Amino acid sequence: MINKIKVGIVPCLADLYNKLFDPARIEELRQFAADMPAVIGSELIEFEVGKISSTKEQIMHQMAEMTSNGADMIVMLLAPYCPSGAVAPAVMGSEVPVVLWPSQTIYELDPASINDLQISLSHGIHAVQDIANVLRKQGKAFGILHKHHLEDDFCQEIEQWAKAAKIYTAFKRSKPVQIGGHFENMLDLQIADAKFISDCKFRNASYDISRLDAEIKAVADADIASLIECYKNEFKIAADISDEMLISTARGELAVRTLMKKTDSKACGINFQTLCNDARIGDAMHIAACRLMAEGKGYAGEGDWVTAAFVYAMQAALKVASFSEIFSVDYKNGKVLLKHWGEANINMAKNKPCMISSTFNEENKAQFCIADMEFLPGNVTLINLNAAPNGNGQIISIYGEITDECMPNLPGPRALFKPAMQDIHKLLDEYAYNGGSHHLALVNGCAKNILKKLAKLTGWSYISL
Repeated sequence: MINKIKVGIVPCLADLYNKLFDPARIEELRQFAADMPAVIGSELIEFEVGKISSTKEQIMHQMAEMTSNGADMIVMLLAPYCPSGAVAPAVMGSEVPVVLWPSQTIYELDPASINDLQISLSHGIHAVQDIANVLRKQGKAFGILHKHHLEDDFCQEIEQWAKAAKIYTAFKRSKPVQIGGHFENMLDLQIADAKFISDCKFRNASYDISRLDAEIKAVADADIASLIECYKNEFKIAADISDEMLISTARGELAVRTLMKKTDSKACGINFQTLCNDARIGDAMHIAACRLMAEGKGYAGEGDWVTAAFVYAMQAALKVASFSEIFSVDYKNGKVLLKHWGEANINMAKNKPCMISSTFNEENKAQFCIADMEFLPGNVTLINLNAAPNGNGQIISIYGEITDECMPNLPGPRALFKPAMQDIHKLLDEYAYNGGSHHLALVNGCAKNILKKLAKLTGWSYISL
C-alpha cells in the first residue's frame, strides 16, 4: 500500500472582512474548514488544516509550515473573497503544487431565499478569478477545483489532484543516483540540463565502477545468505543458476542498496554496458532493479536517472509502476511488444517470475541473472517524461491493454500491448513527431485524468495518444 498523500488546507479571508464580518461568520468559516477533512472522507489523503489567513505574511507562513511538514499539495480554501495581492505571492513561492478552490458553504442558489448572509461564505469564485489571472500573467502553474464538496464525485476529484501533486513532489524528492554513467551516444535520455529538471532542484548523485566495486567487496556474508533466501521465495530459480551466481547477484544488489542508502535515494539509473564490461562487476544488476521496483522505488536502464525518478514518482502516487520500452511492432494486428532485457517490477508479473541466466560479451564476457516474466494482462497506461524543445517538461501517454497472449520463447520481462488508438501507424508517428523518448513508465489502469492535472500543476505539456 502507498503512504497517504499529505494535503494542506489554507482558509483565506480578505483582511477587510476581519473588520466587516460579524465574529460568528469568521468562526463559521473556521469550523467549515476544520470539518472539511471529515466531510471529504478520503482514505488516501492526510489533511492538515491551517489557521484562517488574510495577509501575504500569514499565508506565506501557513504554506511554509505545511511544506516543512511534508505536504504534497496545498489547497487554498476560498469561501469568501481574498485578493490576489495576499495570495499570489505565497503561491508564486510555493515549493509544492497549489490548487485554488472556490469553496462554498451553500450548494444551490435558491432565488426565493438567497440572501447576503448566505453568500458571505460563498463568493470565493471571483477570488479564484483574481488570483488565477495574476498567476497566469506571472507564468506560475496551479490547479483549480471548481466543484462543491457535496457533489458525489468531489472526493474522487480532490484525490486525483492529490495524486497528480504527489507525482511531482515524489519526483523532486527522489534523490536519484546513477551508477555507471549514461549509455554512450543515447542522447534522448540525457536531459539533466533541461530547464524543468533544474527547476526541480534535484539532489542526485553519480557513482563510478570503482565505488560500486568497493561496496561489493564490503558486503557481509550473512547478508548475502539472507538475501539468497529471499530470492528463493520470490523467484523460480532456473536449474542452471549456480550457487556462485546467486552469491554474486546478492552481493551486487546489496552494494547497490548501500550506495542508494548513503543518499537516502528512492531511484536508481544503472548503465548495464559499463557494469558488464568491467571484469570487477560483470553484472547488469537486473535482479536488483526488479526488487527495488517491487519495493516501490524507481529504476531505469542505461543510466537514465530521470526516468528512474519518474517511475518512483508513479509508484508513490499510483501504487505500482514499472520501467519498460516499446521494442517491436505488430503492424498487422495493431500491437507493440513491451520488453527489456531482464528488469521489471515483479509485482506486475502474471505468474511467479523466474530467475534465469543471461550473458553479455563485448569487452568482458559477463554471465549473470535476469528476471523472466510476462506482465499481468489488463488496462494500462504507458507514460513518457522528457523535455520539450523549450526545456519544459513534456508528458506523453498511451492508453491501452496488455493482452493475455503468451510468448514462451522470448526471455525477460515482456508483454503484447494493444493501444486504444486503433491506427498503430498514426500512434507511432505522433509519438515520434512529438519527441517521445524510448524509456517509459508502465502503470495499471487509465492515468489520463491524473496526468492532465499533473500538467496543470507543473506547467508541463501533456499529449494523450
